[in-house]
Amino acid sequence: ILDKLDAERKVRGYFKNLIVAATGTGKTVVSAFDYQRFRQENPGSPCRLLFVAHREEILKQSLACFQGVLKDANFGDLFVGNYKPDSLDHLFLSVQTFHSQELHTKTSPDFYDYIIVDEFHHAAAPTYQKLLTYYKPKILLGLTATPERMDGKPILEYFDNRIAAEIRLPEAIDRKLLCPFQYFGVTDTIDLNDSNVLKWSRGGYDKTDLSNLYTLNRAVADRRANMIIASMMKYVTDIDDVKGLGFCVSIEHAKYMAEYFNAHSIPSMFLVGTSPDEERHTAKQNLVSGQVRFIFVVDIYNEGVDIPEINTVLFLRPTESLTVFLQQLGRGLRLADNKECLTVLDFIGQANKKYNFEDKFAALLANTTKSVQREIKDGFISLPKGCYIQLERKATEYILNNIRSSFGVKAGLVSRLATFTEDSELSLTLANFTAYYHLDVR
Repeated sequence: ILDKLDAERKVRGYFKNLIVAATGTGKTVVSAFDYQRFRQENPGSPCRLLFVAHREEILKQSLACFQGVLKDANFGDLFVGNYKPDSLDHLFLSVQTFHSQELHTKTSPDFYDYIIVDEFHHAAAPTYQKLLTYYKPKILLGLTATPERMDGKPILEYFDNRIAAEIRLPEAIDRKLLCPFQYFGVTDTIDLNDSNVLKWSRGGYDKTDLSNLYTLNRAVADRRANMIIASMMKYVTDIDDVKGLGFCVSIEHAKYMAEYFNAHSIPSMFLVGTSPDEERHTAKQNLVSGQVRFIFVVDIYNEGVDIPEINTVLFLRPTESLTVFLQQLGRGLRLADNKECLTVLDFIGQANKKYNFEDKFAALLANTTKSVQREIKDGFISLPKGCYIQLERKATEYILNNIRSSFGVKAGLVSRLATFTEDSELSLTLANFTAYYHLDVR
């Protein structure tokens, strides 16, 4: 990747570059080595660095990584939360602090020589626009695991519609940078296609409706939780070795699942976005040491937080966003001692016909020219080495019906055209429609 970056700059003259690398393959380390090289090539210059992310945890890990690579424990300052920098020269900054502190009023557009934006798929959001338009660095480097944003807003236009270097998930597993997975698609007893119970708006299920469905009606919720435990006992080799994460839809859902697991003698806890740092730290230690088997989470541990020891992941809610799906999966794909593979249990219910199964499975397959439908029927033969996907009979049926009703038939296209503006907030043109749904006009 470093060689490719060098070539993009010296041979092709591109100084804004995007690296696409699967979660866990070391994007930050690459950026640190790239910055180190930039310093060596510009000995007399201050080589001011701005590293932008949207979470304190990511910034702390990144600063530690840069200090390690540069072999300088005093390098850089955090500017996030309660951290205030001594100098603005080498900043690890959150995008929120950039706005609240109006950093652009304190620095000139060319103040920073080298700017890195982590998790660049967020960059199409309005919060990033000011930063990206104001500064004129010598080098801009974007890092992401998934350049495909759910809202269809292109992020590649910042980089002349090109990706400088990429290593996607299947390749990363084949190269043994990530561990293989066994993926079980378990039939979920709850029907997610009943529009009276569950609204679909703006490209996703309504979160409150989903949460109510999974927790409020105790009879239904308990039956589902029981089925989740039963499936786990069926697919997991030894429950005593499990270090698991369960992805939930809401705080109520995470709390309910943790309580249910505890009541059935599987020690568990739950964490949410507002949980204090100390609690997160203890949770991590308890999971690694085996005092708890599962942490149920909402919206955290999607990106930037690493517990390499995780060997089981439960998808307890449908994830519409491919980015979030790959990040959640990536939480369990880190390499660790005595960890052979990641076990994934995805609970697949009858989904709304706008729900996209196809992108998810396509992202897990290595260089296949076949359709996802074909792969499902052939038993997923294009998976990376050591991986396999097994779908239960009903789950397979749900997925195939869902894919068939999406774009393969006229009705699927018509229904998407009808709600396109509402789902995407873009005007309905052929260009917008095909770009948003990654379709080929032919």
